[in-house]
Amino acid sequence: MHLYIKMSAMRNRTGAPVEGGDFFGREKEIGYVWGLIQNGNNILLPSPRRVGKSSFALKMLAKAKEHDWKTIEMNLERVHSEFDFVELLMKKIQDSSKWQKVKEPVAKLLESLKAIKPSVTYEGVSVSFEWRNEKANIYRQLEEILSHNEETLIFFDEVAVLLNSILRANDKAQVEEFLHWLRSLRQISGSKIRWIFSSSVGIENFTSGHQLGKTINDFTRYELKSFTKEAGKAMILALEEGSGIQLNDDIRNKMLDKLGYLLPYFIQILFEKMSSQVDIEEASIDIKLVENSYIMITDGDYLNTWVERLQEQYNDFESDAFLVLRYICKAKDGISRENLTNALYQKYEDIEQTEATLATVIFMLKNDGYLIEEDGMYLFRSPLIRDFWFNRFVR
Repeated sequence: MHLYIKMSAMRNRTGAPVEGGDFFGREKEIGYVWGLIQNGNNILLPSPRRVGKSSFALKMLAKAKEHDWKTIEMNLERVHSEFDFVELLMKKIQDSSKWQKVKEPVAKLLESLKAIKPSVTYEGVSVSFEWRNEKANIYRQLEEILSHNEETLIFFDEVAVLLNSILRANDKAQVEEFLHWLRSLRQISGSKIRWIFSSSVGIENFTSGHQLGKTINDFTRYELKSFTKEAGKAMILALEEGSGIQLNDDIRNKMLDKLGYLLPYFIQILFEKMSSQVDIEEASIDIKLVENSYIMITDGDYLNTWVERLQEQYNDFESDAFLVLRYICKAKDGISRENLTNALYQKYEDIEQTEATLATVIFMLKNDGYLIEEDGMYLFRSPLIRDFWFNRFVR
């Protein structure tokens, strides 16, 4: 029997990571990555934005729990410093029933942290002298708290967001020290702890840009792909079952053709926009419904995070990334590297700086899922994002 023959109803939850029955498909990928973890590999999920990395990692945690492993899940998006990171990690352990044996040392460490908590400023967390002085000792205590002789899976999401926050508040040396400490935890001989790192902005963009690639070279990279048309259609059918709205094959195929790049999130937001028009505005269920819903998405704010992540995380390359994307979104068939070089040269008027900047920006935008290269041409990976970008910045 084929992988996607059997359908089940699912709730259409857009935006937040999904779990349980709301997670769709990827059975083969789940089995493969779980096998890697069981064989002692740590996993880096370098896949593009909105491909479902967080939901996939949560599925791995659920798999670990089924096998009676200890688990920890931490979203680092609002964690701004090493201090906050340690404090959150200790609270996660404290709140878990699986970590009863270490509750006492965790409570003592949390008490110690209260005495040296850095002050908060407008720009973020300023590192206190006490924290700098005690950090090495605190990290030693934390290493002892983590039970390396018990099978454990730890998932850190939005890692690059935290790294950028540390960099802004300190200097590169502090970030490098933090990453090397995390690597040392993964390198403890005989450790049964396995790690998954993920982020909506590429971790590899950060480490490559700051010459820190060696701090994550022990991970096994696993890139989640977009859905095939068959899987995409199966997901639409599952969404129909959960909503009570019945489409036909012509409409389903039109949805898939319009999206082109079949990320679960893109299928979900298109289906949600179609459903709202049917339920609220009593729109007819036809091909025109797909077209109207697509336009609403590309004219709306569903995809704003694709803009915000560039503004928040690209630092010195933000304006260059916007320039490149603005040129590329004008051409559905893509733009050559030569034409991109010419466009960027108008800004720098120095060919070496232009070529170096363009190489870095293209590397970053490809890692983060904005661009792909086909036959020497650079184009948006997603027609939906391309049309959104054109409407927002060109039209």
